[in-house]
Amino acid sequence: MFGGKPSEDSAFQGRSDNGAPVTLIAKGVKVEGEFASQGDVVIEGEVHGTLNCAGLLTVGAEAKIKADVRAGDALVAGSIEGNVTVMRRLELEETAKIIGDVTCEVVMVKAGASLTGRMMVGRKPEEVRANVPNVRRGERANVAAAAS
Repeated sequence: MFGGKPSEDSAFQGRSDNGAPVTLIAKGVKVEGEFASQGDVVIEGEVHGTLNCAGLLTVGAEAKIKADVRAGDALVAGSIEGNVTVMRRLELEETAKIIGDVTCEVVMVKAGASLTGRMMVGRKPEEVRANVPNVRRGERANVAAAAS
């Protein structure tokens, strides 16, 4: 499922590992508003607004997302500006850049990835949200991934 880094060079199959259709937002495409998918999503372009993906969300190295993101699993190589909630596993590639709070059950961070915000790992996102007070933007901590 998390086998490789998204890139323009890879052949896009249009189907996930389980055979379900995959939605592709290609490089040069910009989506604005509320975007939701019950399957897997690959983003190589831009998304502004909100993004909900029940399956695997793959964010390519050149992708730019300015949205609150919710996904079942996520592999991020590009940039996200907004809060990120991943129900299961989040993988940050060395080129990943997130500005916002991150909540997930499991995380893998490669050296070079960056996060500006809070990271809550280890419990289901619903459990964490109920117990965490709101923090003003000026109070956010800067965290840089140092090891994978």
